[in-house]
Amino acid sequence: PIASIVPISSWVGFEISLIQAELDKILASDSDPDIKTTGFTVFLETIKYRYYCIYMLMLMPLLIASGRDFGPMLIAERRTKVYGRTDGGPGAALNAEGEVLKSNNTPSEDTPCKWWNMVFPIVMLVVYIFYLLAYTGDDGSGSQSFVDKMQNADAYSALLWGTMAAALTAVGFYLIQDKHMDRIIFFNVKGYISRAKRGFASLKNKFRRTPDQDENTEGEEEVHARVLMSYSEAMTSFLLGMEKIFGAIVVLTLAWASGAIMSAVGLDRFFGEILKSDALDY
Repeated sequence: PIASIVPISSWVGFEISLIQAELDKILASDSDPDIKTTGFTVFLETIKYRYYCIYMLMLMPLLIASGRDFGPMLIAERRTKVYGRTDGGPGAALNAEGEVLKSNNTPSEDTPCKWWNMVFPIVMLVVYIFYLLAYTGDDGSGSQSFVDKMQNADAYSALLWGTMAAALTAVGFYLIQDKHMDRIIFFNVKGYISRAKRGFASLKNKFRRTPDQDENTEGEEEVHARVLMSYSEAMTSFLLGMEKIFGAIVVLTLAWASGAIMSAVGLDRFFGEILKSDALDY
C-alpha cells in the first residue's frame, strides 16, 4: 500500500511513466484537452481513489493497537506462539531441494544494529528525489512555485536517479564506519592506516607465506576493527536484491508484451469504442 500511494517510491515512478505515455497520445490528437497534462499531477489526483491502499494503512494501526489478527496471519501467529514453530509452516518459501530458504543478506553476528544506518539512507532518498523533482520541473523562468515544479517534473527520471544516488550514498556511509567489539567507529583513520599496512604486508609476503603465518594473520584480522560493510558485501546486496525482484520483472515484461499485442491488433480501440457507446448496459 505504501509503495502505491507515496509519490517517492520507484513503483509510483513506473506508474507515472505509463500515465504520461497515454497523456502524450491524447495531446498528440488534442492540443488543449480538458484534463491534467502531466503524469505526476494525474497520479496525485488518483490518490484519493486508491481505497485499498488507504484502508490497509488504516487497518494496520488498528491491528497493532488491538493486538488481534485474523485469517492466515492469525493461524501463523498461533502456530508460532502456541506450538513454538520456527520453520515457517506450510507457507514458508522453499528452495529446489524442499528446504526452507534462508536469507543470505543478513548482517553478521558481530555487526552492531544502529538506528541511523536505516534512517540515514531513507532521509537521503527523500531529499534526493524531491531535489530532482524540483530540478527537472524547473523551466528556468524563476517564477514557478514549488507545486508548479512538482507538476512539471520528470518523475520517472527523478525517482530512478534519486534511488540510485541514495543507494550509493548508503554504501559510502557504511564504508566510513568500522565495527569493533560491538562499537561503531566513524572515520577510523588509524584503522585505515593499519589496514593499508596489513594489506601491503600481505601482498609483499603473498608468495612466501606458510600455513602457520596464514592462521596468525587471520587471528590478527579478528582483533582489528573491520569496515561495517565492505565493497564486496555491498555489491552482493545489490545482486541479492535484483534476485528477489526478478520474478516481478518477468511478470511486468509479460504484461508489457500482452499490452503491445493488444494494441497491435486493435483491442485498445475496440474496448474504447465499447465503453463510449451504449453496447454495455450499466
